Amino acid sequence: METVLFIIETLIFIPFLVWIMYFFVFSVGYRIPNKLFFERSNIQHRFLIIFPAYKEDAVIVDSIRSFLKQDYPQQLFEIIVVSDSMTRETNQELEDLGVRVLIPTYEKRSKAAALNLTMNVIKEEDFDGVVILDADNLVSPNYLALVNDCFASGAVAIQTHRIAKNSNTDTAYLDGISEEINNSIFRQGHVNLGLPAALTGSGMLFEIKWFKNTMAKISSMGEDKELEYYLLLDKIFTVYLEDVYVLDEKVQNRRDLSNQRKRWIAAQIDTFLITLKRFRTIIRTRNWPMLDKLIQWSIPPRIILLGMVPILGCIVYLVAPALAYKWLILYGLFIVSLALAIPNKFYTKRTLLCFLKLPFIFMAILRSFMGIKSGRNTFVHTPHGEKKEDYSN
Repeated sequence: METVLFIIETLIFIPFLVWIMYFFVFSVGYRIPNKLFFERSNIQHRFLIIFPAYKEDAVIVDSIRSFLKQDYPQQLFEIIVVSDSMTRETNQELEDLGVRVLIPTYEKRSKAAALNLTMNVIKEEDFDGVVILDADNLVSPNYLALVNDCFASGAVAIQTHRIAKNSNTDTAYLDGISEEINNSIFRQGHVNLGLPAALTGSGMLFEIKWFKNTMAKISSMGEDKELEYYLLLDKIFTVYLEDVYVLDEKVQNRRDLSNQRKRWIAAQIDTFLITLKRFRTIIRTRNWPMLDKLIQWSIPPRIILLGMVPILGCIVYLVAPALAYKWLILYGLFIVSLALAIPNKFYTKRTLLCFLKLPFIFMAILRSFMGIKSGRNTFVHTPHGEKKEDYSN
């Protein structure tokens, strides 16, 4: 009986060990000083800027006005807004600002559908690169100039640094910290250790021919995960620009957080299963970045790990106390990993107080797993520009 318990416990322990060691390695990698620098290019490329917008009347006009402040020749970039279910007044305001507005007629709504609609109406030869931004995103006036310098160096895919635009509720504040942990581990930590950065859904730039050809293959609700899959399949290195910021509105209550994560979790599972089918090819071709991504996509949300590791450790202690110390050490390693990944500016009293709300976030993310099927097949909208109560307060 003891042998059987040991085998079961070991089989459960191994994946948690792999996942937490993964976090630890790339958290340490994040702390390695390694700033990318790109010289100012004499070539100014032509960019298409796409803002997919579904019911984003509250934020889209301000985002466009902000973007139009670019210190980059206006004849070298064009903004297209895919206006889905927005008012005529908003559309007119956008057109008055010189923006091209596309009104979609597709039945299956998704960000991928909006991007493909845009690709089908533009002339590929008119642009060199395409920038994808969300309707609530704000960027600095030198945004295009900085990504142009990187693009001129030969980059095909670029991810800029998305940070929180708001921290008005505890949920929004914690969501902002979570975003920065992702930046530390999956982007800067990866690049520092020689691996491509992960995409984050907005603040992305791609060479237009590659993007148009690739988007034609994508129709799912998790277009950023599929784009990553094809980038790795084509062995394209995604550059991460840590000092080029995109302000992104964070969700303000647990209900919206649960809905948003429902879509993310569904997309991650689907892409993991697609990649897993290529496991033998990955090994045979020595596509180590793809193998890295396969491990990454197998990892449950961090908040789930934070809750499950101590729960499993307690269960093991009750059944086989001698084995429980491993779980305690593993949990300590996980906490150290997260501490390394959190930028120093978040080491504040507010962060400590907000961490007390993590059990509520844990329950919200657990609810997300119950709705994975709908997140896979149904467009899940995250409202922006609305001041909401934080139900965790």
